[in-house]
Order: sequence, then C-alpha cells, then structure tokens
Amino acid sequence: MKKTLLLFCFFGSFFCARSQSYFGFRDDNYAGIQSVLFNPSAVVDSKYKADVTIGSISATGQNDLYGINVLDALDGDYDLDTDATKNFKSNNRGNLNVDILGPSFMMNITPLHSIALFTRVRSVTNLVGVNGELVDEVNKDLDVSSSFMITGGNPNGVTNSWAEIGASYGTVLLDRDDHFVKGGLTLKYLMAGANSYINGTDLSVAFNRNAVNPALSEYYSTGTLRTAASYDYQNGEKQKFDPTSAGVGVDLGFTYEYRTNCHTCVGNRYKFKAAASVTDIGSLNYKNVTENTYNLTGRVTQEDIEDAEDIFEFFDANYTKTSSRKAVKASLPTALHTNFDWNIDNKFYLNLSGDFGLVNANKINGTAIANSVTFTPRYETRQFSFYIPLTWMEYSGTQIGTGLRAGPIFIGSGSLISNLFSNNSKAANVYVGLKLPIYQDYK
Repeated sequence: MKKTLLLFCFFGSFFCARSQSYFGFRDDNYAGIQSVLFNPSAVVDSKYKADVTIGSISATGQNDLYGINVLDALDGDYDLDTDATKNFKSNNRGNLNVDILGPSFMMNITPLHSIALFTRVRSVTNLVGVNGELVDEVNKDLDVSSSFMITGGNPNGVTNSWAEIGASYGTVLLDRDDHFVKGGLTLKYLMAGANSYINGTDLSVAFNRNAVNPALSEYYSTGTLRTAASYDYQNGEKQKFDPTSAGVGVDLGFTYEYRTNCHTCVGNRYKFKAAASVTDIGSLNYKNVTENTYNLTGRVTQEDIEDAEDIFEFFDANYTKTSSRKAVKASLPTALHTNFDWNIDNKFYLNLSGDFGLVNANKINGTAIANSVTFTPRYETRQFSFYIPLTWMEYSGTQIGTGLRAGPIFIGSGSLISNLFSNNSKAANVYVGLKLPIYQDYK
C-alpha cells in the first residue's frame, strides 16, 4: 500500500476530481433529444418529425486545486505535482459528470403531442471541503516530507453511477396570438451502478517524521469518518449494475415563446424564448451497500499503511468502528435549469442558460452538480449550426469552447479554446454524437 492510502482515509482520494453536458449544442433548436434531457417540454413542437439518436457522450471535469496546460498533459510526461499550478485551500473542490446516451428517439404523435424514449448511463462525482495543504503534504515522498499538523475539517465526497430508461411526454398548453407555451414530463426507471461516499467530521492529522527509520514515521489523527462502497474495488471487483437496487426519477419542464411576426417567419418560430425545468427529482436505493463509521482518534505508522491489504482492513485494524448499517439511499443530482434564447436576426441567436444544483454538496451521499452559467452566440440553420459557449463554472472559473452540428453529426467542447491557450486550465469538457434526423416539412 502506498502512502496515499492515508489520503483516502481522510479525503476519499478514490474519487476523481470529477459537471454539465453538451455546452452550446443543447440550446440548438435542432438538438432534438439531447435538449429533452434538460427540459422535457422540448420534445413537442420541435424542428423534427422524429429524431433518432444512435449514441452520444459528454464528459466534464473541473476542480479548483490544480491548473494544467492541457497540451503538455497530453504528451504523457506531465507530472501533476511538479508541473501544475496549485491553489491549496482549506476547502478545495472537484466535480465530474459523465453522460452517455444510448439508442433513443423522439417523435410527434400529433402537432400538439410528442413523446420520447431514451436509454442513458450516467456518473456524477462531487468532492468538497478538501484541505489542499494536507493533500500536498500526504502526496510527498517520505524522504522530502516534513513534520506537520493540519486541520482537515469536514470533507465530503460521493460518486454515484446508474443506468436509466426514460419516457418523455410533451404537449402544447397555450397557442394564442403571439404567445406559445408548452410543458413536458419525463419518468425514469433507474438501475443502480456504483455508489461510494466518504464524510469526515472535525478531522485533523499530525505527521511526525522519523528520519532514522521512515517506516516508523507516525500519523496522529482525530475526528470521525463515515464511509461506504457498493463494490469491493480494492480486491479488483468490477463495477456492475444491480437490478435489485433501483429507483425512480422525474423531470418537469416548461417553455414560453414570444412569436411576434411568426406567420411571416420561415423556420424560426419565435423572437424570444424562456424555459425552465427541474430534473432528477428522486433517489436510488442501494440494498447491498454497508456504511461504517469510525472514530479516527489514534496513531498509525507508515509501516501500518504499507502493510494493509485493503482500505477497510486498515480501518478495522487501526480505528474503532462505532456504528454500521446496511442499505443506503443516494439522492439524484436534482437541478434547476433555465434557458433564455433570443433570435436576433433569422439565423443568429444569443442564448443564456444556467444549471443550479438543488442538492447540498455537503449532504452525506447526496449527488450534486456544480453550478454553471453559459452565454452562447449561435449560428443555426437546418443542416448546420455553430456556437461559441462562454461558461462560468462554480469550481473552475470561466471557460470558452466551441462546437458544431453538421447534419447527423455534432461535436464540441465547452472548454476547447481555454484549454488550447491557457497554462492554468482547471476544467475540461468534450462531447460527440450521431443521430438520424427526420426534419419537419418547412425549411
């Protein structure tokens, strides 16, 4: 076992510094089912008679501790500890969102009613309250380590992955003069995947280096730690979906359009659009997860860490287990999404969208997203769209990206431009997908 085992004990280093999906593209009027994922009302009165998605994937990671040069990092010789810029704080944070959409489709039943069915796999990880100074100290090699005493505070981390089968329905609620309103609902059956979490209370750690025999260097700790995992990753057990551990999720959304001069428009149905939705209302029940709580007041040596076969054996051998319970509930990453879209002149749009987490990131086993706000100028036609999203991300600051849709293919990144020109990138996003669009008769 490495010295970083101790880092796991206090801050859950098994979590990646893992946020949102399809920046820029999801606001396109030709996004189809990808826009339904964020607001189910988008399923009705769309630009498509039907939209069949073969598959798509979006991944976003961000943190406020390490800043890197992405191009240098891709060379393969990049050392995070020596080459990255660091911003150590007492409450560093990181977040990751991976969103994979499988075979899915949406279609009109009538001009006023539409449906969608989709398959999806998702993983969300959030880590907050991490003492960056302790991360730095624990990651050092013993031969350069110095004695230290650091208060760790109250770190909280959770990773949650699941598969879902969703059904969406949308209908037109109002179509009168210049005003148009539609609403939508999505119901999702959730199949549990991997769930792990760690939560510390009043943690502190002191390190006393033994220069003569580094293996006898000692760590003194205080505080309590609550931890759980749905699979034995230390012994090589692979993550798998568990149909006996399931849940239900709900999305609800509405869209208002101001359709001034709509009757003379060709293809563009509104001058201004405002939309809002709440997604991922619900939770997952993990029947096979065991949560253990430990009193971390005690002393361990570097030798104890190196000799441990797995993390739970280490906990059980060196700390007092104060409680244990089986079967836990993980909340979904419930979020509020807002969208304002202005059609400036036929093919040109300005969009302002926001994603706001409604789950407290400090909640035990509470899956949460990081807040973000995106401003996107967009050029949009039936066969082609191009956009430049400018996004403020809660943990990593401002990112600039770009993307395009060309017929059945869409590809982009919410951070590409920033990543190419910055030596201090704290976020990265990429997405790509393939669909078979069947357009409405109008152009």
